[in-house]
Amino acid sequence: MKYLIYIFSSIWRLWFFVVFIIVFFCAIPALFFFTAIYRNNILICHITRYWSKLTLWFSFIFPKIEWEESFNYEETYIFCPNHTSTLDIPFILSVIPIPLQFMGKKEISKIPIFGYFYKKNSIIVDRSKKRDSYLAFVKASNKLDKGHNVCIFPEGGIPKTNVLLKNFKNGAFKLAIEKNIKIVPITIPDNKFIFPSNYFQGHPGIARIKVHKPIDPNKIKDAKKLNIFVYNIILKQLREYGKSN
Repeated sequence: MKYLIYIFSSIWRLWFFVVFIIVFFCAIPALFFFTAIYRNNILICHITRYWSKLTLWFSFIFPKIEWEESFNYEETYIFCPNHTSTLDIPFILSVIPIPLQFMGKKEISKIPIFGYFYKKNSIIVDRSKKRDSYLAFVKASNKLDKGHNVCIFPEGGIPKTNVLLKNFKNGAFKLAIEKNIKIVPITIPDNKFIFPSNYFQGHPGIARIKVHKPIDPNKIKDAKKLNIFVYNIILKQLREYGKSN
């Protein structure tokens, strides 16, 4: 039985990859035009959102979304999700109905063709270098000044499977206070099981996500306290999801 599960998971993950690549190549003309010829970050965000939606739908991954509060579309936000899987970025893109700029790791920019668009349309960070991390947050600050919403994974990477939630880094919270931008915590409980790092595991299904209400940094005014406040919101929700499994 175990080997049948491995075979099924491998075939499904190959299918996911094929769907991802097909939709990506269909989107390349529009991505190239709005990246290299007539630069428009907002349109790129919309294109990547529908690319993500199609990839998830055709791979039989169906987000189950819980909203604590509706967005004010005239405001700018910093989104802070927990990080569980490589699926997280397309998953969040497919769910959040407003344009997002992601802060992501430098290694992905080395992927042929895809890496070009990723590098041009994301905030790239090499977390092994303090100066590079600092410059990434400067870029994120500039994006926020232009009214772009930014998504930052405060754990700084995908934790091990047995870790429920890593300690958060302070960068996103310092930025929120400095720019007076509301933080939106996001809780993702299922992606680590649906699309884990092990290629021979994973399956289609319903993936839950809770988008919490925005937090006004003016009510806390301290990056570390804001960090702990957001951490506890997500941790509590992850535990609630665990009880309902």
